[in-house]
Amino acid sequence: MNSRLDKIRIIEAAERYVRLGKLEEAIAEYQKLLEGDEQDINISNIIGDLYVRLGQDDKAIASFRNVATHYESRSLYSQALAIYKKISKLSPEDIDYALKLAELYGTQGFILEAKSEYLKIAEKLKREKKTKQLIFLYEKLVKLDRQDVQSRLMLASLYINEGLPDEAVNMLNEVAEFMIEKEENQEAENILQQAWGLKKNYPRTISNLVEILKRENKRKEAIELIEESLKKDKSNLELLTLVGNLYFEERDFKNAEEIFSRIIAERPLDVKARVKLGRIKISQDRLDEAYELFEPLISSLIKKQKEEKAIGLLGLILASKKAHLPTLEKLASIYKSKNQRKNLEVTYRVLLKEARERKLKEKMLYILSEIAALCPEDEAVSNEYKQLRKEYGLVSEVRPEAEEAVAPTDQDEQNIQEGLANAELHIEQGLIRNARRILDNLLLRYSDDSRILQKLALLDELQSQVSEEEIPLRVEKVMAKQAQAEGREYKSARLKSFLEKEDEEDKILAAEIFAETDLIPSTSLEVGERKYYDLAPRIDEELQLIETMFYQQVRGGKGSFEKELSEIVSEFKKAINLSFDRDEYDVHYHLGVAFLEQGLLDEAIEEFKIAVNDKSWTVECYSNLGYCYQQKKDFREAKHWIEKGIELSEDGSHQLFALKYDLACVYEELKEFDKALGLLREVQKWNSEYRDIPERLKKLEKMASAKTI
Repeated sequence: MNSRLDKIRIIEAAERYVRLGKLEEAIAEYQKLLEGDEQDINISNIIGDLYVRLGQDDKAIASFRNVATHYESRSLYSQALAIYKKISKLSPEDIDYALKLAELYGTQGFILEAKSEYLKIAEKLKREKKTKQLIFLYEKLVKLDRQDVQSRLMLASLYINEGLPDEAVNMLNEVAEFMIEKEENQEAENILQQAWGLKKNYPRTISNLVEILKRENKRKEAIELIEESLKKDKSNLELLTLVGNLYFEERDFKNAEEIFSRIIAERPLDVKARVKLGRIKISQDRLDEAYELFEPLISSLIKKQKEEKAIGLLGLILASKKAHLPTLEKLASIYKSKNQRKNLEVTYRVLLKEARERKLKEKMLYILSEIAALCPEDEAVSNEYKQLRKEYGLVSEVRPEAEEAVAPTDQDEQNIQEGLANAELHIEQGLIRNARRILDNLLLRYSDDSRILQKLALLDELQSQVSEEEIPLRVEKVMAKQAQAEGREYKSARLKSFLEKEDEEDKILAAEIFAETDLIPSTSLEVGERKYYDLAPRIDEELQLIETMFYQQVRGGKGSFEKELSEIVSEFKKAINLSFDRDEYDVHYHLGVAFLEQGLLDEAIEEFKIAVNDKSWTVECYSNLGYCYQQKKDFREAKHWIEKGIELSEDGSHQLFALKYDLACVYEELKEFDKALGLLREVQKWNSEYRDIPERLKKLEKMASAKTI
């Protein structure tokens, strides 16, 4: 068959035979179209239908199987599903085809239909007592629907019958975990007891039993359960971790310390054990020991270029009540390697204060030399450095940096001139803060250039008189001048509109462009209207404030900026963003808990707001955020987060009523007594002995009635 006309003639002949009832002749004609390399899959489907009419089911199935295989190979699952339905009707007892049909239902998201097909096959296999095939089938079935408890229990039973206790115990634990989530604790415990009977002291079973006991506030019994199991398996690290966490949660730090020390002895690089043990040491002001525990982890993180994580661990020690020199020195070394000059300077100044107080003159000498190199304009530091050098008999007062200084290149000179010109443009428009930011960035690269220092000194004498409403216009003017200097055309409908109305209107709606900020968007060649966004908080201003506080503390100044060192370190840590990688939410969650325990509410809030993006932590984060804002007396914000947690909590769960209780407490603070009463009565119906429900209800009822009167 070489032409399209031949194909048409064959189809017409085949259709004519079909009309005459000559199906075999029609099939013979259609089969001519299947010869050669190019085969029309629709023709195979037609041939299959014709074989069905002839009652030749085997041949029909062969044709249909060819069609279905073709569709599957091209991921056309809907079409393949339709063909397998035809095959299944022709051969309902064939398990292979039934399985294929069920799998395709599942692939297409038809869960109920898939389960129905699997269960039909299961009945047949049960009658034939084919246990292995049944296990295979139920393993597929339970993947479709996690909430199908009966299928999971059936699979566990099949595992037991086939002599597979480990698989049976794990399946029973899966069922129990699902029930624990639904607060069906008694049913979960019954299933776990069955798992215990199959395999005693299995860590996953113990872990789930412990979870139930914790929910029932039976922590003592939970500890006893684990300790009893440990008598038979003293080196089981999973059980040791379980009991160590329980002791830690109970603040039984003596026993927790012993447990985590045992874990580290067995597994020296166990990160969680080291962090927990380090936190215990920090709580007891044993900072040297905490640092010793963290140091291998910090070194490993630095080698992997994960400095932010290393800083996060150092932050736990910095959050303690005492300053710790090795921690600050390690922090300084990280900032120095990353060339983060501002953060490095702040850290050095804290180190200098501590070295002064402890009369560590050799350390002071080194720190002063580093600060002098960073801040050549600081005369007080320079004089103190010179004096200390004289005490040590060091004649030369020239810093190595000065000795190694090299003349600026032509490119350096061009960069400096462009930067100064850019700053001047902003000064002309009264955008003093923007000009300072440009000069500060320039100074980081060319710290000894007198022109930059002179320009900064000039800025100190100037004050911006630009109103909030004028900022957008002036930013647009600067960008237009920059474009003109670079030989570009800068078009902006907003600037044109501003210029047209400049004489008529003094007031411009800054909110339409950007609110409460004088930050400049990056210059772009893109033509058209620009958008500005509120970029608060203004990090540079915060850093300047924090630096001022450090300077006041170091120099002994008095006034509103003077604070305890621990409080300063807390603010410093917040400003420099001691955070882990944003995609490791579990670390952020636990770090948030650590900050919360130490009363660092703002830091805890920051961590929980990152961790909330992980669905497994979302509700816990909302609950903790609510608690943090309650502690900050920001009850409106607390209400916002608690309500978000309630929306995601499962109906009837312990978590739901705990959040409702917390929301009632917030409403009480907001003097919305009726709402608080309504929530507390819901909690009372669920558990009349929950927390202080009876006393709190009486108190609120009196307050509500008094308000009504």
